Amino acid sequence: MKTFDPKKPFNELPKLPPDFNFDDIEILKKVNKANIALSKLSGIAQSIPNRNLLVVPLTVREAVASSGIENINTTVEEVLQASLFDEDRITKAQKEVLHYKDALMAGFELLEKRGFLNTNGFVKIQSILEPDKKGIRNVPGVKIANSLTGEAIYTPPEGESLIRDLLKNLEDYFNDFEDSQVDVLIKTAVCHYQFESIHPFLDGNGRVGRILMVLQLILAQRLQMPIIFLSGYINNNRDEYYRLLREVNTKNNWKEWILYILTAIEEQSKDTTETVLEIKSLMLKYRDEIKKKLPKIYSADLIEFLFSHSFYNQKNMVDELEVTRKTASNYFSLLETNGFVNTTKVGRDIIYFNKKLVKLLK
Repeated sequence: MKTFDPKKPFNELPKLPPDFNFDDIEILKKVNKANIALSKLSGIAQSIPNRNLLVVPLTVREAVASSGIENINTTVEEVLQASLFDEDRITKAQKEVLHYKDALMAGFELLEKRGFLNTNGFVKIQSILEPDKKGIRNVPGVKIANSLTGEAIYTPPEGESLIRDLLKNLEDYFNDFEDSQVDVLIKTAVCHYQFESIHPFLDGNGRVGRILMVLQLILAQRLQMPIIFLSGYINNNRDEYYRLLREVNTKNNWKEWILYILTAIEEQSKDTTETVLEIKSLMLKYRDEIKKKLPKIYSADLIEFLFSHSFYNQKNMVDELEVTRKTASNYFSLLETNGFVNTTKVGRDIIYFNKKLVKLLK
């Protein structure tokens, strides 16, 4: 590898696989721990029949954390509430986080439909995140700079043809699990480094890269749904994330980078497992109590409605449960009176929300 110069385009970025021996005892032990934690999460998640009960609220949680890494700041509660309104009624930050959720789900749907993700898939995900800056960058002069000094800390490869060539190499490695000598969790860390180093877009690279980590775990069948909360760990350890990302360039420090991502997968698998178990417990409690207190309105569909969202209005109950507005009003009145939902006012709109579920997602 040529001497790395952060001020010059890294056109010599090595292709995958990296020239590094991952058969390191510390790495392999951490791989085992992370796989055990991820397997437990996957198993518990599959015990909930309707995946929307987890996918919708947990993707918002991931979207808020991932966007927060890029200093797009809002809260899970604000975004869940904003999802009820048209874009002209919500803040720029809430809009961007909802775009993240939509991009993650679009990538997930592509995986389910095709069984792989290619460069066009990467571009589709980014175009949903950044509709005004979509597509592979084709202008020179892009650099990543120190926010305080303005000094370049990394200059990604330049030239659309080179970027596409590097992305083709990445997509081949990303999708190849046959006869692989490297565990998929290690490959996930490698692919994330490579994508961020290619930096193929004018904007949205960090968020697309974190979406791709989750999708690669699904592609490799380590997860069935995009519910893991990886960005929570990265957000809480942001300085170390950027330091180690750059040290692969400057010191070939693959080991610490791999260990960092493996730790993120392990810890966030455990964190998400705990959240899933709490959601499941709360859902069963609601089921039993609504059946006992409100038998005339109880149905499995109502319980699923209350847990596949956290904030509701009459319109989305009418649409999803196929009831009249009068019936929806009656349901919400009974649910509020019996403590199952709370209300808040946004402008002239009355919004209902599941306070206990929202608390679990924070």
